[in-house]
Amino acid sequence: MWSQELSFPISFTADEINTVQLHPFGVSTAAPFVPLNGGELELAFDDFAANQRRLEMRWKHCTFDWFISPDLDPSDCINGFTTGTFDNIEASFNTKASYIHYRARFPNDLMSFAMSGNYIVEVYDADNPSVVIVQRRFTLYENEVEIEARVLESSVMRDKRTHQEIDFTIKHGESTYPLYDAYDALQTVLLQNGRWESAVVGIEPQFVRGSDIIFNPVGEESFSGGNSWRFVDLKSTQFAALGIQRIEEGGAFWQVYLEKDEPRTYAFHQARQDIDGHFTIANDRQENTTGSDYVQTHFSLAAYEPMAGKDIYVFGGISDWNFNPAYRLIWNKITRQYETVLLLKQGYYNYIYLTRDAKSLGKIDPISLAEFPGNVADIEGSHARADNVYQVLAYYWDISGYDRVIGYQPVRFGINP
Repeated sequence: MWSQELSFPISFTADEINTVQLHPFGVSTAAPFVPLNGGELELAFDDFAANQRRLEMRWKHCTFDWFISPDLDPSDCINGFTTGTFDNIEASFNTKASYIHYRARFPNDLMSFAMSGNYIVEVYDADNPSVVIVQRRFTLYENEVEIEARVLESSVMRDKRTHQEIDFTIKHGESTYPLYDAYDALQTVLLQNGRWESAVVGIEPQFVRGSDIIFNPVGEESFSGGNSWRFVDLKSTQFAALGIQRIEEGGAFWQVYLEKDEPRTYAFHQARQDIDGHFTIANDRQENTTGSDYVQTHFSLAAYEPMAGKDIYVFGGISDWNFNPAYRLIWNKITRQYETVLLLKQGYYNYIYLTRDAKSLGKIDPISLAEFPGNVADIEGSHARADNVYQVLAYYWDISGYDRVIGYQPVRFGINP
């Protein structure tokens, strides 16, 4: 179990579990932020365990910084049953890989959430409930206040071409939920593409003007713009899509070799449409959920020499938004390139390459993520006009004893809400 001396991890997936998705129902390429009233989430994954298990899930309410809410029991924030079962369990069909697919939606007829806030969903074996096999974050929000936000090029001269900053104002003049303490009870969080590992937390208001609380974060509170997401199209095992060098039929899995990726460190920014780092499962022959096979996907990244003191990771929804060592590329001194092989379910994936200090290998706890953040500029370059979607979250310490999400606003560069 995760020690509560630390906040909950960004994600956890046991070795036998693959392709975990948690997203708003019907929108597989969106981050798991939904309204408290009327919102619905879907959790799905594949289990490669030899025998079918009785898997269940439970939910935990958390503070704005992802510690367990100390003053709440599950029954305080959940109406109905505080644990749930999977109503959709199916075996794979006509695939090389054998797996059991689990899927569930919540809230549902048996349970609903009574409070907004950060939540953890945990999946466990009913015969061994103390061992968590899947853990994911999600957020339920209310619209008690209005948030006006816009994304701009950094106002810091040295970062003007490479970074983006988010100016935002929290308005509660017409709210039935007045904010009496804008400096202690109010907490704000900024996310880029739903990424908690690079979240900006603890921003102080620039000033308060009547019922408007104005934030203008700069410098360390801005974000590297990054670049457009790369993509890999694995929907077909019969035809090589754009970016695929060749496909081979192996014994246990199909083998898909991608074209070699080139660093974009100093390249001009070329805007193109992407799905904000997410992935979607699909194939061109059978039903998507249980008819999509697993393929060994071979990534390669061109390099003249190995990077001293740094590791390179395939990153995005493809990696559960984390720096799991399985997604680290290895330097091949013979081919003089970085390489890795990932087992992926057929579909369409976005990804980028992030570097991280080599001393951080295997350290994905929140303290280590803050000490050793990922760097996008080393391989991908960083551009102030890159297309990113940001999430602005406003939390307020409620009199009932929890961090209530009183406002949520997504915003894109160049597009004002």
